Amino acid sequence: MFTRIELETKSLLELVTLCNQYGLKAHSDPNLRSSWAAVLLSFSNIAISQMQRGVGLKHPGREGIESLIVAYDAFGLPTREQSALIKVSVEERRIMPLPYRVEQQKMLAFYQAKVNLDKAISLLSSF
Repeated sequence: MFTRIELETKSLLELVTLCNQYGLKAHSDPNLRSSWAAVLLSFSNIAISQMQRGVGLKHPGREGIESLIVAYDAFGLPTREQSALIKVSVEERRIMPLPYRVEQQKMLAFYQAKVNLDKAISLLSSF
């Protein structure tokens, strides 16, 4: 991430700004450059260690992936006409009059959710 040499050349304000940019806080005295530099040197290792221990963001496990697959399957497959309406909707053409336009947006949302579930399943299945 950051090298010790790179951080040693930065002022206290620059280190604080960098930490704020990433949502990090000094572990000890916030008036010391070394406190902020230490955070920037260690946060990536700490983050990986937390994930490996199951703290914070973690792999959902086999059951979690299976639940995503069940949700994915629950959406079903669009018919030919639904696929056409989805394509038109993606092009941001709102061809339906109210109140059907709301249903058109709902169908697009279902499609986008299914696509995102597919991406999530693909990402998680590779680990």
